Amino acid sequence: MRRVLLAMLVLFSSSQLFAQIKSHQIGRLWTTLFEVGTLPDYAPLQNQMTYPGGDFFLHTRKNMEETGLWIGVRDWTDKFGQFRSYYVSEGGYLNQEAADYLEPVQSRKYVRQRLPLVDVNDQREQRILDNRQSSYRLTSLDSDEQIAMKWATDVGVEVEVNSYAFANRFHDQYVIMEYTFTNTGDIDGQGTAEYPNQNLSGVYFGFWRSFIPSGDIGHEQMGGQHDDWCHYYGNQAGDTLRGFWYTYDGDGDRRAFDDIGDPSEVNGEFLSTTYPAFGVLHADTDHADETDDRSQPATVNFWPRSRVHSHTKGDPEQTLYFDLSSHEQSQGSDTGEYTEPYNSDIQHPDLLMSFGPYDLPFGATIRIVLFEAIGSIDRSEAIKYGKHHFNNTLEWNGLTGDAAKNALIATGLDSLHQIVHRAEWTWANGYAAVPDGPEAPNLRIQAGPGKVDLEWYYGNYGTHEPTPPKGDNDTDVYDFGGYRVYRAEESYLNPYRLLFECGGNTGVPVTNVYTDRDVERGQSYFYYVVAFDDGTQNTSPLSYGKSLESSHFSNRNYQYAAIPFVGAYTQLDSIYVVPNPFHAQGLEYGGTFREDYIIEPDIGARIEDRITFVGLPAKATIRIFTAHGDLVATLEHPDPFNPRSVPESADEMWFQISDSYQTIKSGVYFYHVEGWDRHDNFLGTTTGKFIVIR
Repeated sequence: MRRVLLAMLVLFSSSQLFAQIKSHQIGRLWTTLFEVGTLPDYAPLQNQMTYPGGDFFLHTRKNMEETGLWIGVRDWTDKFGQFRSYYVSEGGYLNQEAADYLEPVQSRKYVRQRLPLVDVNDQREQRILDNRQSSYRLTSLDSDEQIAMKWATDVGVEVEVNSYAFANRFHDQYVIMEYTFTNTGDIDGQGTAEYPNQNLSGVYFGFWRSFIPSGDIGHEQMGGQHDDWCHYYGNQAGDTLRGFWYTYDGDGDRRAFDDIGDPSEVNGEFLSTTYPAFGVLHADTDHADETDDRSQPATVNFWPRSRVHSHTKGDPEQTLYFDLSSHEQSQGSDTGEYTEPYNSDIQHPDLLMSFGPYDLPFGATIRIVLFEAIGSIDRSEAIKYGKHHFNNTLEWNGLTGDAAKNALIATGLDSLHQIVHRAEWTWANGYAAVPDGPEAPNLRIQAGPGKVDLEWYYGNYGTHEPTPPKGDNDTDVYDFGGYRVYRAEESYLNPYRLLFECGGNTGVPVTNVYTDRDVERGQSYFYYVVAFDDGTQNTSPLSYGKSLESSHFSNRNYQYAAIPFVGAYTQLDSIYVVPNPFHAQGLEYGGTFREDYIIEPDIGARIEDRITFVGLPAKATIRIFTAHGDLVATLEHPDPFNPRSVPESADEMWFQISDSYQTIKSGVYFYHVEGWDRHDNFLGTTTGKFIVIR
């Protein structure tokens, strides 16, 4: 456990290593942008369409595995004077060559509001990809976040992408990405045109995505089997939206039962409920005409991963160029031709949208606008209905059993269509048309004996401002409504519930403090506080007159849990272990709790393996032995390597991890405690025993 926590601390102190990695973490859909438009060989921290957002450290619940950008040209002469009838600048998809020698010209993140400060027991929370140092505040920003990146390519086409994300809960499940391609002749981003006055013809811009719905959750439970369907919506008569690819979980062949949605084998939670998608909002007609060409994308196609072409595989340029320029208009793998998603002809589908052909004279520009989006049932529903399905009691919309499960999960596609409609509305009406909620306040959390105190504020701590300092961001009219406090137990990844509300129509006067007394000693609690408006300034037809909240992700604690405690004892005669005996238990909430996949990031161990030494003095050394007298582990109280260890409390958690990083087995164990008071006066020693049953 200590090794994991040390690695975590090193990462937090080395955030400069991730300076070029920019991530949206404001709404429910999180995504990361990299230089050259692809996932590099080594990127330990990234959000690849993470949903629902919230995991600031391990960034789990990803839905996208790969992203790439190809630029194909015809009749082109390279810098060595070699004429090429076809050439594809392969932007890293299955080939990292672009990332090997090119540096981004620009990599910046802009935010409308500074990331709020969060303090837990006077320890300040830190983030790696999303922090004050990695972003620039721009109060006039039309969206809540904007990421800007720019890089050169080896054909002399400069790529600039600007992505936009929102905290508004009606608009926080999509991200809009504007791509601008300019023929600068500059191949290294240094400002000098290695190809001066070049004119490019037959140019195609190909965008790749490889989706795995809930890829590191349900997909892992299935042993990594790829059993996903893909579909393209938008190129057939009657389609109401511009065009987008999406992928969803199918029924694999590694289970004897219907595993659509990947029900958890532990508690039934539906683990793969998402419909990740990417689509088109705009494509220039040509370099001299910026009107939207509705006939684009020219090519819509997919391949199983094993058959995707690339430079790395040695495929000829003409083959890669033909992939971009075939003008195929595929509808995907689920159109009836195939019966199983794990068929080798369609397994692990990689999705392509290609735009062209364009002529691109020197200095000319083409703009293409895409979006990424996620549709899904809410996780609380996945847990609730998953338990019913697990217990064979599921009924939904007149259906039962697997039919009910599959129909319920399929409503995620309905939500995806709504989300895509909102993305198209935003593009048509402008980013500023999306109504803005209030700013999220800073938050201080103090855990004490039998309670957790919360205080939220704007500006510097101590000003105690109970309301936001200004009016609506769009109209400047004061429309503040009040505050809401949300809480989760045991993990910040578990579902949150509304705990307290003030202002608005609640009858509770607006305040900026709240004491949570409905707590248990030693339990870990996680909170966030949102401000909400009264809805009077929200004139968008999608949320007309509806109250809006600030971001649910801006001020939640995650690095440090709030743990109510009993104050440290001044003697050693009350020390004991709970629970004793210990029986291995599963968690209350969902997840794939396999032995190798249930590590909580803030503790580096399994929550369900927790035992607690209680009745401790302010400082103690606890040694744990087997019945044969072998030393298993040595614990310090408080433990500087455990963010859940509370100084001057009477409790110390242990997650049954030995000093050799092994989970202990069933048996009788003995402990020896040396204790000191808070002034370092030695209090003596004591011993005891506990039993573990697995």
